[in-house]
Amino acid sequence: MKLCAVQIPFADTPENAVKSVDAAVALLQQCDADTDIILLPEYSNAPGRIPAEMLKDFADAQSSRLIPCVIETARRCQAITAVNFLAEVAPGEYRNITRIFDRQGNCAGEFHKQHLPVAEKNLGVSYGYTYDFRPPEIVEIDGIRFGFLICYDTYFTEYIAHLAYRKPDVVLVSSFQRAERHDVLRFMNRNLAFNCNSFVLRASVSMGSQAVVGGQSMVVDPEGQILAEFGSKVGIMSCEVPDIHYKYMRSNSFGGKLIPNDLFVTQGRTPWCYRPAGSMTIPGEKELPYPRICAHRGFSTVAPENSMAAFGAAVALGAEEIELDIRFTKDHIPVSVHDERLEKVSNGSGAVSDFTLEELRKLDFGSCFSEKFAGLQIITLEEVLAKFSCHTILNMHIKSAGKTFPREYMQKIVELLWKYDSAGHVYFMATPEILTVAEEIAPEIPRCMSADAGKWDIVDNAISCNCQKVQFFYPYCNKEMIDKAHAHGIKCNCFYCDDPAGAVELLQHGIDTILTNNYLPVALAAGKLKNKKGK
Repeated sequence: MKLCAVQIPFADTPENAVKSVDAAVALLQQCDADTDIILLPEYSNAPGRIPAEMLKDFADAQSSRLIPCVIETARRCQAITAVNFLAEVAPGEYRNITRIFDRQGNCAGEFHKQHLPVAEKNLGVSYGYTYDFRPPEIVEIDGIRFGFLICYDTYFTEYIAHLAYRKPDVVLVSSFQRAERHDVLRFMNRNLAFNCNSFVLRASVSMGSQAVVGGQSMVVDPEGQILAEFGSKVGIMSCEVPDIHYKYMRSNSFGGKLIPNDLFVTQGRTPWCYRPAGSMTIPGEKELPYPRICAHRGFSTVAPENSMAAFGAAVALGAEEIELDIRFTKDHIPVSVHDERLEKVSNGSGAVSDFTLEELRKLDFGSCFSEKFAGLQIITLEEVLAKFSCHTILNMHIKSAGKTFPREYMQKIVELLWKYDSAGHVYFMATPEILTVAEEIAPEIPRCMSADAGKWDIVDNAISCNCQKVQFFYPYCNKEMIDKAHAHGIKCNCFYCDDPAGAVELLQHGIDTILTNNYLPVALAAGKLKNKKGK
């Protein structure tokens, strides 16, 4: 596979910036059908010193000829082509974006720069969107996962770690970095490739043929080896890559089995120690100690079940786990609601699966609990993950409207978990039919056997389905069942107990996690027991 970076001169005046865009157009026209991936540098439609009052009009004028050329090049060369430019995304709002086109010249996606330096903000480039949570963008074309960074983004190792978690095959870096020495640019991009376990294709601007700063378009492989670099030249840098999906495999510590390099780092990360956001992050499902108290449908005695209010109350009080129920709407959106019928939890009637999300949003999901929650809307799984990812363990009770569970539904859930970095803070609780699908699609996510398939046979069902947990339905459990589960390495949940004294008794009998609607009193009682045991 042939990777190409277009390197053009950085201009000191608007007049010379027009010439630099001319150079970009001319170089694109030189690309041929042997090319597979093409990348242009940052601000390809404004590659120079341009006064703030001129910048937007200048960018618009140059975009009108540059972007059609990019699309034509993608079609003519049958090449995946990405261009960074200053784009008007809404009337009067201009952002620094990288837009990527497939081999037919169709826009496949775009990335909006996350980190803007002060000088760029002072030019009037929009950055308000950067205050909202946005997982690093991944655009998949022809089975290749593309990640993106733009110039200043490359300095933020915590953002790079999140990008690595999304498992790109190629990271496209459009950049200026006009003041950075060549040796600094080398080690930054080698480190980027090594940590993301991906190829890096970087395109930049030349600061002059003899310059020792800026420039340095390059290709780096997942081992951190520079395969090609362009120094301060102007032109097209190209590099052949045998396998674009190649991953660097290394031993899992000395003498261990081979694992992907990014996994070697991820498995040891302790983000709950990192500030500021890390202070809200708790250890994952495999690390968080037992016993635990799980807030059933959130703190559902003080707020409507399966609502942001109930989940937020539980998380704010330190709940190690929250349980949420997942069903799918008519338009295939996963939402947090327990009952298939709407009558109990809203002012609507009928089945959840018979309504689109837009239709469900019109219903009141709060008044049935209290008039103080009037107007509360149903929430989606994505909204829960965006707000509470990694702040608690999610006991995700996946429900089905029929006897079968579509694979595409499970795939959608798993994709959301990876998107929001939540896969390490969740386990699935469901019937054997659903858990079988879960194991096929995401075997790395723990599974918990529901009592719905047989209250007294639950441990045997868990063993046969290779589950890591069971969720007993009290009082259908006894010491023998708990001991059998533990003997097979299976953790034991108990649904449910709202009595603090009863919860303590269950923990003393060996239950690992108690689900409760009455979170705070039960958690306080359990906390006293844990303190006595020194946990």
